Amino acid sequence: MMTSNELINLINWNDIGIGTCRLYVKLFEREVLFTFFSSDIKRPKISEKMFETLTDVLKIETNQLDLIKDLLWEECLFAFQVADYGCIPNNGETHLQAHLREFGIENREDAYQKSELVKMEIQIHCDSDNLAARYAEIKINSASDNLISIIVKNGEIIDFDDNGTYLGQFEDESTFARVKRNNVLSRI
Repeated sequence: MMTSNELINLINWNDIGIGTCRLYVKLFEREVLFTFFSSDIKRPKISEKMFETLTDVLKIETNQLDLIKDLLWEECLFAFQVADYGCIPNNGETHLQAHLREFGIENREDAYQKSELVKMEIQIHCDSDNLAARYAEIKINSASDNLISIIVKNGEIIDFDDNGTYLGQFEDESTFARVKRNNVLSRI
């Protein structure tokens, strides 16, 4: 495992305190872009907690990819029930079925394969230093064309939410976003 000094030497910082580097992620079996948001714009750095969060992400095993596939499938089902992408149902088809047909998505494998994994990025933000848990966001443009965050909390993939979600919502309840989605679906 890499040390924090080794990581520091890999990060390229811009003039507004955002650093990037590419690291091999066992979960995806390839290099992925990491973006770090520093609290100090003039002298950007990663905190100890940010480094621990990075280590958490790098330790996630490839068997957790099934959970990501499940979350991407759930995201498609949710998106196609709450939004109208202009897909017209055929005779006897539901609104959801029409969208799945038009997008060519039948299952979690399709939802995963049709997501834009090439542009995937993992973000670690200094604001998480003020939270009890360690958080990272795996940013993926989903098969339903929504930029989402797959939330990693203390090294565990817990859920997904919209891009830009406030991670503090997951402090007390790891299923915060799922509860929110279920509330929306219950009103449809």
